[in-house]
Parts: sequence; structure tokens; C-alpha cells
Amino acid sequence: MRRILLFLAALIAAFWWLRRSRPAPRKTAGRPPAAPDALDPMVRDRVCNTFLPRSRALVVPTGGEDLFFCSETCRDKHFGARKNS
Repeated sequence: MRRILLFLAALIAAFWWLRRSRPAPRKTAGRPPAAPDALDPMVRDRVCNTFLPRSRALVVPTGGEDLFFCSETCRDKHFGARKNS
């Protein structure tokens, strides 16, 4: 019985020491954590069908319509551009 109590006491001390040795979470200066902007609509890349926020998309206006791309690579694939090698 004494061994079990010593084991439990050592186990509790180990957990207490591990919890205490963790760094404290960083506090922001009175601001809540950044959340996705609900007002920023999602758009779809026509090449790879990836959805991304409009603010992060590459926008190419063509003939009264805006085309959205996730990267320059997808934009170049859509327009058939080739890299100069």
C-alpha cells in the first residue's frame, strides 16, 4: 500500500512539474484572435477549383468579367502562357 501511495505522489509531482514548466500562452493586446473575415467572399480558381478569399486571389478582369486565380501558375495555365526557358 505504501508503494502505491509513493508512486501516486511521484506521479502527481511529475504532472505538476510538467504543467508548470510549459510556457505561458501569449496574450494579445486586448484583441481577440484573428478570425476569418465573414465579409470577404470566397472565390473559385477556374483551373484547380481551389476556393480562396477574394482578397488573396489574383484578379484578371476580362470582358466585363473578373477571373480569379490562386497563383500565377494557374493564371498562366488558363491563358496558355509558356515560360521562357
